[in-house]
Amino acid sequence: MAANEADVVVAGGGMGGLTAACSAQEAGARTMLLEKAPRIGGSAAASGGTIWCATDLEDWLSVQPGGDPALGRALIASFFEGIPWLRRQGVDLEERSVDTPYRFRRVIYACQPDAATAMSALADRFTAIGGTIITGTGLRDLLLDDRGTISGVRALGPAGFTTVTAPAVILATGGFQGSPELRARYLGRWADQMVLRANTYSTGDGFQAALRAGAATAGPFSRFYGHMVPAPPAKVGLHNFAAVKPDFSEYAVFVNLHGERFDDEFLGDEVTVHAAAQQDQALVFLVYDEAIRAAYTAPRSDGRDARADRLQHIRAAGGEILEAPALPALAHDMATRWGVARDRLLATLGQYNAAARAGDGAALPIPKSGGLLPIDTPPFYALRCLPGITFTYGGARVNEQAQVLDTSGRPIPGLYAAGADVGGIYTRGYTGGLVLGLAFGRIAGHAAASV
Repeated sequence: MAANEADVVVAGGGMGGLTAACSAQEAGARTMLLEKAPRIGGSAAASGGTIWCATDLEDWLSVQPGGDPALGRALIASFFEGIPWLRRQGVDLEERSVDTPYRFRRVIYACQPDAATAMSALADRFTAIGGTIITGTGLRDLLLDDRGTISGVRALGPAGFTTVTAPAVILATGGFQGSPELRARYLGRWADQMVLRANTYSTGDGFQAALRAGAATAGPFSRFYGHMVPAPPAKVGLHNFAAVKPDFSEYAVFVNLHGERFDDEFLGDEVTVHAAAQQDQALVFLVYDEAIRAAYTAPRSDGRDARADRLQHIRAAGGEILEAPALPALAHDMATRWGVARDRLLATLGQYNAAARAGDGAALPIPKSGGLLPIDTPPFYALRCLPGITFTYGGARVNEQAQVLDTSGRPIPGLYAAGADVGGIYTRGYTGGLVLGLAFGRIAGHAAASV
């Protein structure tokens, strides 16, 4: 294969790109994978390494209100087919039992020993069957012929610009969360303040190239997958983002700078993080007491959670946690140090505690659907947080064959997308991240190889 020619070009070397590339090469297409970063793996390599999905469409739709059933069916079906396929590629997977209640039924597999090893196994498999990987080379634009059909890509590498001709291109560059400008454009005025809990190379290259080629978009653009993280001066990055998220927040209270709640905490911070991004300066504050700390942040007696005591890890990262013997003292400290409205905060907490003692979350101005515990056991704590973002939900519009659609709803011939470059799959809740790359990577790879 000539260096500037392929049957399929894949832009991006994370879960979506590697899965798509392996699938296309297996199907007989001469496939070239371009990765902008110096090494393959993307954000997937730094993830917790669990690949999971809802059990069926009903469960998936329960947290994706208004979701597209066709895309949901494709996601779930390709997930279940993709697990044995991954094992055939040399990826070691362990099925995990679901031993704790969740919001819907789900199936979970864990990469062994970790996600980085799994990504390396996919890359090794791809090159072993004849595929080509070029790192340090990022997509800059799509090439189209006079009929509007894909004819290749223009990319930028260490030696400058290069053109690769190909009748099919798969976009798998990982979303646009790495671009503060695009975050602010699509996610709200304060979104540039968000903490990136992903690799820095996913800056919207695939999405923007698709738009220039005439692609339609699919949202929601105001939502994304992420979790709350401690705000600066805490140092949060790929090395520790999983260990410092306050995953006990369902049982506590989130307030903004005005001292007011802004969402139902029991939905989980992967959902409340969306509303947090819309608050002034994107700053929010988690208030909890000693009873919540003891019940939900202490290390498990069976030793299964190697990252438990979250508060220890948050402090080690430089996160600010205030502690006070009474709620008025805590409110005073939050006002003095962080600028939170003291009187409104105390009124919010008083109202919340009254609803908790009555067991009536519906009585709150913003109802709480569960986890309603009174904050009344000293000492009391507050953690200053920012939204952390892993990948965006908005992207190019696709159909169930992973074909990118134009603004008239017609497929752009030869153009496909996988992973976070696909928009319109998740609408509100979170039903797995790596599954987007696995499921639509396989679909896109097979489809692109047939062009």
